[in-house]
Amino acid sequence: MTGRPKKILGQVLRLLVAAGLVAYVVSQASLRDAVRLAPGAAPVPVLRDVPEGAVVRAADGTEQVVPREAFREGGAVRLAGIRSVVERLGAGWGWMAAALAVMLLQSPVGAVRWQLLLAVQGIRISFLESLRLTYIGWFFSNWMPGSTGGDFVKAYYIAAQTHRKAEAVTVVFLDRFIGLVAMCMLGAAAVAVSWDDERVRAAQVIVGAFLAAVAVGGTVFYSFRLRRALGVDRLLAALPLRETVARVDSALFVYRYHKKKVMVAMLYSWAAQLFSVLAMWWVGNGLGSGAAWYHYLVNMPAIWIAWALVPVPGGLGVAEAMAQNLFGPAVLGAGGPMTAAEAATMALAMVLGYRLVQLAGSLPGAVFYLVRRTGVAPSAMRGEVEAEGADA
Repeated sequence: MTGRPKKILGQVLRLLVAAGLVAYVVSQASLRDAVRLAPGAAPVPVLRDVPEGAVVRAADGTEQVVPREAFREGGAVRLAGIRSVVERLGAGWGWMAAALAVMLLQSPVGAVRWQLLLAVQGIRISFLESLRLTYIGWFFSNWMPGSTGGDFVKAYYIAAQTHRKAEAVTVVFLDRFIGLVAMCMLGAAAVAVSWDDERVRAAQVIVGAFLAAVAVGGTVFYSFRLRRALGVDRLLAALPLRETVARVDSALFVYRYHKKKVMVAMLYSWAAQLFSVLAMWWVGNGLGSGAAWYHYLVNMPAIWIAWALVPVPGGLGVAEAMAQNLFGPAVLGAGGPMTAAEAATMALAMVLGYRLVQLAGSLPGAVFYLVRRTGVAPSAMRGEVEAEGADA
């Protein structure tokens, strides 16, 4: 199967995976508030609130009112559902505003990093142009996370400005990869602080495995001796579109001779990723999370690895499912007891709050896109970027 039917099938499969993940995420969370009438008792759902207290459905199917005094005296415990958790975001608007403010710093830093990586390829653009294209790519990634993708739109615009099209497109995706590696390196640094904390062991393993794979792959790729011994060049020459593969290989290999610039780009990446972690941390604080700072610094790289590697639009369901499994009751309920359902509900609200901050922060990209419109539909931009390989 080739061409359009294959693309349609791939998109359908990705949507099915996303739907399955969303169904899983929803099943783990509490959609409505519940009440635990006594220690160890099964929670019963809250039907509605009345002046006297909360109306719940008892085990025998009848309705009963749990008086407010029971909650104050500790005889009954109210467990927050998604509505109550989200309401905390509104009450903690200051945390959301702080998260948005720090998120807005990410694009300027990312624009400087991308400008630096392009310059290594001999492609020079102004900071303002780099910022415009960075915002446009971010806007499409957040608001239109379909098959087009913000990276393809960004690649289309930069490729149109240079004859070194393969190199320009390569740098777009290298820029994204460096950001992911930088995030994992921050997570690895946090592992030193959280080494004995069993609550983040799964994230430590994911981050460690990813960095080990990058270290091995990078060593093989950039070592003349290992490339010859393993026949890397012969393998690349045997691939389809070998001319384009050779140009991409050359574009990546040139960074071997610009270690200082790559290190500077990594420093910018650390700053940008720290802003992302701070935004998530502050969204969590607005929800009443009891997680410590290093929980976010270790868990978020693991979430972003899954977000990047699982091919569903916008990582829908991937980030939420990972957050529910990594931010469990022992992490989020550090300030007091919390049920698994409450933790899953808060983790879901954290990711939704973070997505909301991203949506708001990337809105300037819509303005830049409308100003720069070329008459080419975004869906066609991906086709032209991919066709560049065939043309080569």
